[in-house]
Amino acid sequence: MRSSRSYDLSRMRHVISGVLFRLNSEMGRSLIRTFVARGIAALGALALLVAAGRLYGPEGAGVLALAQSLLLGAGILARAGMSNALMRYVGQDHYSPHVLLYLRWAVSSGLLISLPMVAALWFGRGLFEELFEAEGLAAVLIGVALAVPAYTYSLHLAGFFKGISMPATACLLENGSVALLAGTFVFLWSKLGTTNELGIIGYSYALAAWLVALQGALQVWLWRRRQSWCNSPECSLHAEVTLSQFRTTSRAFFAADLAGFMQQVLGIMIAGWLLNSADLGLFKSSEQVGLLISFILIVINAIFPPRFAALHHQGNITALGRLARQGALLALVLAAPMLLVCLAAPGWVLGLIGEGFGAGAPLLRIIALAQLVNVATGSVAFLLNMTGYETLMRNIALICNAFGLLAFFALIPGLGALGAAIALAFVLVVQNLVAMYFVWIKLGIWTLPGPNVLKLVGVQPNV
Repeated sequence: MRSSRSYDLSRMRHVISGVLFRLNSEMGRSLIRTFVARGIAALGALALLVAAGRLYGPEGAGVLALAQSLLLGAGILARAGMSNALMRYVGQDHYSPHVLLYLRWAVSSGLLISLPMVAALWFGRGLFEELFEAEGLAAVLIGVALAVPAYTYSLHLAGFFKGISMPATACLLENGSVALLAGTFVFLWSKLGTTNELGIIGYSYALAAWLVALQGALQVWLWRRRQSWCNSPECSLHAEVTLSQFRTTSRAFFAADLAGFMQQVLGIMIAGWLLNSADLGLFKSSEQVGLLISFILIVINAIFPPRFAALHHQGNITALGRLARQGALLALVLAAPMLLVCLAAPGWVLGLIGEGFGAGAPLLRIIALAQLVNVATGSVAFLLNMTGYETLMRNIALICNAFGLLAFFALIPGLGALGAAIALAFVLVVQNLVAMYFVWIKLGIWTLPGPNVLKLVGVQPNV
């Protein structure tokens, strides 16, 4: 027994030393840059929540949650899995000029698909307000509808920049940066005293989304100017991916994105339908704060997936497994302080948002424990997605989130916002544990820091 513990400690020290080595490498510098960029994005999401919470209270936060979910849903549907396909194929072959062709395929399709989303939000805004009994939602959705094309474009650019190993730039193009600018605009408009209506949130979102999209377009142009196509010996003269292949992969990723749609959009909509705006605000605020625990994992997931794809493409499973384990350990260590704060003083943390939010303390504790499992298992979903098992990951996510939606319906009527938190925690825990199991079975990779429990009980991989 003592020998086994010594072996485990030796392995842990080896992994930690590997992490420290990588932090001194180019990957480490990329990680730090992405950490800063993602930190800005996370602060952005919190800034908008705090601005809405302090101006409009938990009810306003509930309306904001519904508006954000509708925007996120429109973005998921409009990007149709193409941002992940970009990350995968550009990551495999980012020395090729054909990566711009892949980007053009994604952007043109995404903008076309986004137009019906704009129409649905614009003309259906009154219906949404009536359905959720959320006063002020219709006014917010005017601006949200105008933000959809820009938001979709930015998501595609984010996938592209992840593929060309510019994850920090990618992070600044995602939702958090839009929220940061939107929160700033809401704060400035409120200070100017021109209006204090909820509708300024929507207009702030529209202005912010288009500014971020324009910044992203400028970044692509600057990157393109720096390229000397095919002067590198590593440059591919022929694209490895046809339009048909790109669309097929995008559809597979889109099906997986539907699982996120079920959790992040339909889940909030069900909660918004079954809860009043104040309770929905408490639930969404707890979820948003809980995301800070998985913050470093989100950073890692912005950097590592293209490397996963490249290592698997090279057949280097040993290096792939080592990278995955180091990422999981790093995420767990850095997430520990925020986890402890959320468990020890959840009311105080939520109270920083505004008056009345401390009532969500039990919700935050539950979500924090679920985020612990999410972080500890590491990048299991991306490991499957980037190694040709995206269909398997899609099925795992769809089934788990379907049960999660049923849990929302089953638990919220009796437990209120607490039931919503339990349902969300269920999805996070089960989905990650199941994905971790299949990463071991399909790839022979154990990501959870600590002993390989599956191996100890005799479960062997199929590789």
